[in-house]
Amino acid sequence: MLAFVTAIVGCAPTHVRGNVSITSRTAHPVRLESTFTHGGYVVEPGGTSLLLSTVPLDAFRNDEVESAQVIAIHLLWEPWPGRTPVNPEATNLMIRHVVIAQGEIGVYGGGGFGWPTGTPGETGLGIAIENSNVSLLDSTPGFRDLLTPAVIRGDVAALLDEVATVELRDAVSQYVTDRLGRMRWVGEPPSGDLLVPVRLAGR
Repeated sequence: MLAFVTAIVGCAPTHVRGNVSITSRTAHPVRLESTFTHGGYVVEPGGTSLLLSTVPLDAFRNDEVESAQVIAIHLLWEPWPGRTPVNPEATNLMIRHVVIAQGEIGVYGGGGFGWPTGTPGETGLGIAIENSNVSLLDSTPGFRDLLTPAVIRGDVAALLDEVATVELRDAVSQYVTDRLGRMRWVGEPPSGDLLVPVRLAGR
């Protein structure tokens, strides 16, 4: 138990990283593995949000994305090591996972539980995602969903970078919106008077 608690409250991350798997809950499971190397996290009035991508921000800005994945995690509340039970009802994460495959897009979403490391707003932030549930929320007509319903698990980490995180969130949201033909935020959108409508392509 001591080793487990130490791992939970251990050193804060020092670089961006992420290894995540999504596995379908079917008789013949399909698994999608992802390795993230770009992104950051931000602390806003609505909470702490982490956004990671397999491709850099400029790829979305320049419309040069053929295949990629993006994960957005919103930390709703922080668990207490040794006090917070890990069970299906202990949900402290809101998750969005965007899969782009040969130009087609699938947006998965759900919630679950994760253990954070680091101090939000002061250090790097890591989240160990326990068995969390996701399903397809939206997609382009040609996207083939092989995962729903699915469980997502893995480890992600990012550095505090408000500018990079918000710019990536806006760029990915714009990219997804343009291809779906309807507004779709990826991650937690700004709140209140900070909300800026995403434009639709050609409008």
